[in-house]
Amino acid sequence: MNATEAADLTVHAAMTHAEPTDKLAAGASKAVSIVPSLLSIPAPVPRLPVGLGSLSVEAEARDRSNQQKAALIWARGADSITSRPKVSEASDAYDLMSAFGEDFGTLVATGESPFGKGPSLPTMQKIRSDLGGAHENSACDAFGRSPGVAGLVGGGLGLPPEWTDKGGNEQPATAPK
Repeated sequence: MNATEAADLTVHAAMTHAEPTDKLAAGASKAVSIVPSLLSIPAPVPRLPVGLGSLSVEAEARDRSNQQKAALIWARGADSITSRPKVSEASDAYDLMSAFGEDFGTLVATGESPFGKGPSLPTMQKIRSDLGGAHENSACDAFGRSPGVAGLVGGGLGLPPEWTDKGGNEQPATAPK
């Protein structure tokens, strides 16, 4: 498939709510997390449990005849253990949107709920894509690439995603005819 062919599925997704990340709390969490490494103590430091962002999304996938093939109502909040603080109001919603995309992609690809299952190992294509490499399908380039190494390093330093993610093609997607 190339970018000019009609899609087999069209996805409509709407962000229904987003709670912004408190930049000051995220910055303080990042600063506190650096202290053990400065003291040569190999200890993970949980994020401060204040100012955490959240995201809610509703999405559906429809086929060429406009029949709904998948739908998902999804909501999640950042947490103190697994969420990495970045100094940006959008940072938690940005990271959670990636988690939503993984879950919705699993639903569409397998037809099974993405919830209640253990984690799975990423494919080599996913690893390449996450590091900023080319997508397996060139049509995916319309939506942008992962920020790659710049995003990993920037995220590790607590930089806002706005500084490391170039985004995708700004042209709106159109439904198949």
